[in-house]
Parts: sequence; C-alpha cells; structure tokens
Amino acid sequence: MAAYVHGPADAPTTAVLVHGLSVTADLWRLHTPHLTDLGMRVVRYDQRAHGRSTRGAAPITLQQLATDLAHVIEELAPHGPLVLAGHSMGGMILQTLTTLRPDLLPRVHGLLLISTPDGPVTTRSQAGLRNRVVGLGRDLLAATCTHAPTAVDAVRRRLPRSSPWALHRTGTPSETIRLPSACRRGLHHAATRDIAAFWHALAVIGSRPVNGLRSLGPRLTLLAGTEDTHVPPEHTRALAARIPEARLALVKDATHALPVRHPHLIVEGLTRYAPLSGDHRSRPSPQP
Repeated sequence: MAAYVHGPADAPTTAVLVHGLSVTADLWRLHTPHLTDLGMRVVRYDQRAHGRSTRGAAPITLQQLATDLAHVIEELAPHGPLVLAGHSMGGMILQTLTTLRPDLLPRVHGLLLISTPDGPVTTRSQAGLRNRVVGLGRDLLAATCTHAPTAVDAVRRRLPRSSPWALHRTGTPSETIRLPSACRRGLHHAATRDIAAFWHALAVIGSRPVNGLRSLGPRLTLLAGTEDTHVPPEHTRALAARIPEARLALVKDATHALPVRHPHLIVEGLTRYAPLSGDHRSRPSPQP
C-alpha cells in the first residue's frame, strides 16, 4: 500500500482520508494543507490496484478494502483521536470498517461520508433521457469489462497516457515516493478484470449494516451533491434515514466531484469535533 503522511507526529488529531474508485490519494490535495495548517496530521493512501499501490493477491471485496484501511490506521495512526473521511467507494469502505472494527470507534471524533449510498452502487439511471442514456452506457461498459477483460486491456494499452482509462503496466518505482500520482491516474496499472472486481464488490445487493455508524451519533456527517449522477442524493438520504442522529447536508448544484469543488465543506466537517491545538479552530475555512 502506498501511503502519504503529512503534519507533525505529535498532532492532537490524525485525519485519515479514503478515496473512491478510479482515482488516487491526490483527490485530497486541496484539503491536506488546510488540515495540517489547523494542526492535524493527515494520512492518505492509494487503494489496492490504484495509483502506486499494487494489486495484491486477496479477492477484491469491501471487507478486504476495509481490512486494508485498518492496516493503514494500525501502521500510521495507532494511537490518539481520529477523524475519517471517505468519498463514494471510500465512504462504503469506512461504513464497512465501523462494522468490522468496532474497537476503533472510541477513537473516532468525527466521520464524514461523502456521496455514500445506502445500498449497492448501480448503473440504473434516474428520470430523464440523458440519465437513461448514461445508464445504458455504464451497463454496456460494466458488461464488457466483466466478460471481455482481455479485449478491453488491448484497447486500453493503445490509449494516450492522458486518458484516465489508459493501461500502462510499468510497475511502481522502488524509491520512496512522497506524493501520489495525479488524481485521475488511479487505474493506469489496474487490469480490467480488477476494475470489474471492484465494480462487483460495490454492486453487492443489500444495505450494509449501520450499527457502527449509529454508535457515532452526531459525530457522523453525510454530504451529497444534488446534481450527483453517479450516486444520486436520494441514495445518501436513504442511508441518513437509518441513522437519525447523523447530520445530513445536501449541497446545491454539487456533482460527484463534491470534494474537489467544495473543499471547505470537507475541512469544516472534519474539524467540527476534532481536538485541535492552540487557537487553530478560530482560523477561517478554505474556500473553493
């Protein structure tokens, strides 16, 4: 696992940031300096088969991805208060973690789930012709990646490196790397069969348990964009309905790129309950 640590080792709080499918830890590039300026330590990492992290041998499931996150926390933030944030798949991983590792919950002073659905991720579209066309395209892509991964790999190798779907099996440099790959280069080293495995892990039918989330009470915040077509806000609202004490905020006109377009909301959500040193809490929040 490729992980990136920022801020002082003796910070009063560690923020652990969990990205979603197809991107890298660079998703959090706008938030990290603001959080460290507020006196926090920040840990961000590339999911397995993403960015500079290798695929590994374990089956790709939400449980395995949550176990990966637990290892990151144990290795890089074994003690002290935590605040956690996850976007899309990252939020699903955090929800799974709260069930697998309830022993971590007393350390969690705040948990932020961004564009996180109540149940499985789906290609089924919302109302409207454009959304139906987009849904059909996603259905076709998911089916092709599942049933013809070798053919898709051949196409991806011909794509320019600038494409987020290009496949370049160059391996990870062995020297120490301080910064993650660019955000949209999450899958440059991921075989199509592994992308399909991620998709199927996220599409498992049924709502995930919320007992761990309920135990957090008001320390849990859910954010969703009103214009998100990847995870429509109704899906996050359904999750919030199962956790009455959680705070739900719908961000007007925000899309699935909510973390990048509205970084100040992420910073505010993480620092609302976090122990901070000195007078850091009185500093203004970053603006988008």
